[in-house]
Amino acid sequence: MAALAAGALTAGAQNVYSLNIVGYVNATVPNGYAFLSNPLDNGDNDAALVLPNPNVDPTGNSGTQGPWDGSSLQTWTGVKWNVSYFDSITTDTTTGFTDAAGNPVATPILTSGVGFLVNNESGAPLVNTFVGTVRTGTNVVSLASQVKPFAIGSPLPYSGGVSTALGMSNPNVDPTGNSGAVGPLDGCFVETLKTAPSGAFAGYKVTYFDSITTDTTTGFTDAAGNPVAEPQIAVAGGFFLANESGAVYPWTQILNP
Repeated sequence: MAALAAGALTAGAQNVYSLNIVGYVNATVPNGYAFLSNPLDNGDNDAALVLPNPNVDPTGNSGTQGPWDGSSLQTWTGVKWNVSYFDSITTDTTTGFTDAAGNPVATPILTSGVGFLVNNESGAPLVNTFVGTVRTGTNVVSLASQVKPFAIGSPLPYSGGVSTALGMSNPNVDPTGNSGAVGPLDGCFVETLKTAPSGAFAGYKVTYFDSITTDTTTGFTDAAGNPVAEPQIAVAGGFFLANESGAVYPWTQILNP
């Protein structure tokens, strides 16, 4: 069982290690902004566990810092980003996080499969080790139709195409378009983070689902209707999904160890 589970995971993810259904994922977070998602389940999934920020002297007396100190974590409310700052000094805060003014705030919760932004201001890439339980069996995330997008990521440690690898399929009974049939995600779109070479935030790339083969053979177009490549999501990567289909979309992933 352990070997089968590990084989299934490494086929769909990079740098993933698993023993039975408990494992860890190493993800390199570049300097600057990154759109991430917790690919495992770690109890209450508070940010102190998901993104550890240890300090050898948390009293602050020796001037040491945690690797994430000064960097920010942004969680999506459905309409805006809530910004919290990493702070490993216990005389500043006992939660590990402050607001922009340095006031202690509650530890953010990073539930498996929920997307969030990190602005890594350490000056160098950081390797984060996500630790937790792998969600085996059939996993369904019900995404309601709504105007505002969802900030999400794969609940399983998979990487690759948003449809072909992550399972956000968009089947059409008549992909020729002759009958007017559409896929369940047609007209919906994915937004992936864009950054400048410095790592600064540079907006989002918008890609639309399109199951009509006369429009595109990739299953995706840009806003002008031109064929584009399928969006690729890294392991532990996050993205926005705007479900404008008018119906609930059951995003289903299956892992049988």
